[in-house]
Amino acid sequence: MSAMQAAWLSLILAAVLANLPFLRLVLPRRWHPAWQDFGGWAACYALWMAATLLLESTAIGKAAPKSWEVWAVSSALFAVLAFPGVVWRHLLQSKGRAS
Repeated sequence: MSAMQAAWLSLILAAVLANLPFLRLVLPRRWHPAWQDFGGWAACYALWMAATLLLESTAIGKAAPKSWEVWAVSSALFAVLAFPGVVWRHLLQSKGRAS
């Protein structure tokens, strides 16, 4: 796998994982605390970073060391990619509908 293919795969995986906690595929309920969405988002972020590090090490041979800037920018990117899921879950769903 080339480095360009690994980068595209990582971005597609980020877009899917960022919106996954807001779909409520497992336990649809009428009400749940917002920290559950944030916890799922944080777990998906950790999963995405682990997959990205694995892709980086297989595509170019060795993963580069990461400083705090990488984590700050990647978490901001992940938050931006989660925007459609947040809008769908918290702004477009009607109050009486469980989903």
